[in-house]
Amino acid sequence: MPRTRPPYPLEFRRRMVELVRAGRSPEELAQKFEPSAAAIRNWVVQADRDAGQRADGVTTEEREELRRLRRENRVLREEREILRNCRARHRPSHLLREKLAGASMLVSAREAVAVSFMVPSRARSETWSGGGLRT
Repeated sequence: MPRTRPPYPLEFRRRMVELVRAGRSPEELAQKFEPSAAAIRNWVVQADRDAGQRADGVTTEEREELRRLRRENRVLREEREILRNCRARHRPSHLLREKLAGASMLVSAREAVAVSFMVPSRARSETWSGGGLRT
């Protein structure tokens, strides 16, 4: 499992950005301090976006808002699913009876159609031995 480390403190990142803007190279700072040169370059680019100097990506505020909205959407979807499941389990009895009555009528109609296709030539007084159906 790869080792991970906590993110660098905000003040440390700000100081690295200031040093790059003062003329030091990210590679030089990477050798002296722990973060990589690519990480320092990314911090500088993000700081430029936050300052309004670049428009090629989202600012830190926009990213935080997106994260918050996505989390809120996920919670709302979960709550909606819970309510949907709850309503399905706790239906009013008259709606449940109507639903069951409709389902039994549908099953009866299907059975009648199936039997009529299976034994079309038999008379109604005969017994169909396949399912014990007597008419």
